[in-house]
Amino acid sequence: MARRVADLSTEEFEVLVERAVERRLQVWFTQVMDVLSGPDDEDDAELRPEFAAGLRRSIEQAQRGETTDLQSFRAAIGR
Repeated sequence: MARRVADLSTEEFEVLVERAVERRLQVWFTQVMDVLSGPDDEDDAELRPEFAAGLRRSIEQAQRGETTDLQSFRAAIGR
């Protein structure tokens, strides 16, 4: 059953956010490692367009200094 974010406890919300971030980072890491290791049996070893766009946005945000650490993020969500 779906629950609203407002109905979640801080711990439940934190677990969901951590899980989402970990999954996304795992996908990015896998794609980067696949590209860096070179093409094996694949004809096309290019990054998927949505991943490449997300990676560009992340790099631009980091270059502009738009970053946060885990402690600041936890403070922002009231943890």
